Amino acid sequence: MGREFVLPKVSKNDIFIDNVFYGREVCFTFQCDRRQFHVTTCRCKMRFSIEIRLTLGHYPCRLLLEQLPPLAVFSDKFAAIDFFSVPEEIRLLVFQGATEALQEHYSAILKTAITIDALEPVVVSETVNGIDFTITGEQNRITAGTLVAPKEVLAMLAKKIQRTPVVHHFRNLEFPYHFSLGSTRFSWDDYEALCEEDVIFLDQHELAKAQKMAILDFGDVRVRGNLIPSGVVVQQIQG
Repeated sequence: MGREFVLPKVSKNDIFIDNVFYGREVCFTFQCDRRQFHVTTCRCKMRFSIEIRLTLGHYPCRLLLEQLPPLAVFSDKFAAIDFFSVPEEIRLLVFQGATEALQEHYSAILKTAITIDALEPVVVSETVNGIDFTITGEQNRITAGTLVAPKEVLAMLAKKIQRTPVVHHFRNLEFPYHFSLGSTRFSWDDYEALCEEDVIFLDQHELAKAQKMAILDFGDVRVRGNLIPSGVVVQQIQG
């Protein structure tokens, strides 16, 4: 008699979280003290040096970082303070002060209270299951880490990220274009006999006859323009 095999049930919440965070790379930006930072999810093994214990709403969370960014990243007012030179007894208060504006900003966005409960060094780097990410500033990577949180928190973040357009990604896309200056015909023998530095004369009548030409055809978008010696002057965009 065969044994019945039962697949475990997977909730819609779990599928939604997996699709948002694990099914693709997730990127978004945030601003802090008039500077812009990029957060990108990733999959990598990290050695943590700092653990930040948070409470989102009433859910306890852990933020494990490879290294703690300088306080100047969070606020110019704390630029002159070396966090690790501050007495250990008041480090948490200093960090809370430096990140106060950031906490208030994201408490308003997520519509839930965010508090920093503890900040301490990681003695033994552990392997944890969470959302791996990197934070990059205007030029260099600042730190990497892992967010360990209940599924309720991950679902809340996933819904917020899903509704946030990642405009900066599209700005970085490149759209190469090519256009034809004319055409000509020659025999197969001539084609096989081509050598470097040979000159192929185009049918200039075709170019002179078509004053306007398509310089980009991307899906349903077509750009037309007038040919000038140095390029093309865009006259019409159809889409």
